[in-house]
Amino acid sequence: MNLRNRDRERSGEHGMNSMTDIIFILLMFFMMTSTLTAPSALNLMLPGNSATTANKAKDKLIDVGIEEDGTYSLNGRLASLLLVQEQLKSLRENSLEDVYVTVSPSPEAPVENVVEIMDITYQLGINAILNTLE
Repeated sequence: MNLRNRDRERSGEHGMNSMTDIIFILLMFFMMTSTLTAPSALNLMLPGNSATTANKAKDKLIDVGIEEDGTYSLNGRLASLLLVQEQLKSLRENSLEDVYVTVSPSPEAPVENVVEIMDITYQLGINAILNTLE
């Protein structure tokens, strides 16, 4: 029995199995805790067949159109961004119930202009319905 040789054959190398387990546990921890934060996104409603939304919004529905060149229209009339913002603000202040606005961009409209209108409606607390059916 050669016990001394067995002790000398030990090396300082360690397996990487425990390290990969620790990395996997940390990865799972960070993935699960990152989903606990609330995303800051716009409250967006898409048009559908819901009769309740249509009935609520029937009388107060305002259409904001966005053309290919970035110009805005308010209920079919040409308007500037400032005018649209002022009209929506006054509508919100004068209404006691929920306010609904349809945002109808043309297919080639700049995305920045759509986001500007959606941001205005979000800041004013107006329900925006994005009309993408054109």
